[in-house]
Amino acid sequence: CLTTLIIILVGDTYTLINYVSFINYLCYGVTIIGLIVLRWKKPQIFRPIKVNLLIPITYLAFWAFLLIFSLYSEPVVCGVGLSIILTGVPVFFLGVYWRNKPKCVNRLIESLTCWGQKLFFVVYPQCGSAEEE
Repeated sequence: CLTTLIIILVGDTYTLINYVSFINYLCYGVTIIGLIVLRWKKPQIFRPIKVNLLIPITYLAFWAFLLIFSLYSEPVVCGVGLSIILTGVPVFFLGVYWRNKPKCVNRLIESLTCWGQKLFFVVYPQCGSAEEE
């Protein structure tokens, strides 16, 4: 989020759209790869909608061509897009992966979440920990 704000302030909107579109297409392809892997490793799972595997494989072939072409034609844009994605790795480790956090870190994360919910009207803010209730 901070990287995106800096790009908005420094660069133009066209550049930001290029970065985000690369990130979106990268995530779409990873999602399709996940679908294929789940169909292969766990075929017995209930799926309300089941498509022929030829459709996601065809999509994945076109996706790989477009991704490789964009990496070749605009490597700087793709590199910045990847760096934007990688800025989320420390946030993941701090907020999700690290299970035994000190209480001060938990309180900081809860207050940032509450502040963000109020600022962006995302969810009705439930400030305060569940221990207080």
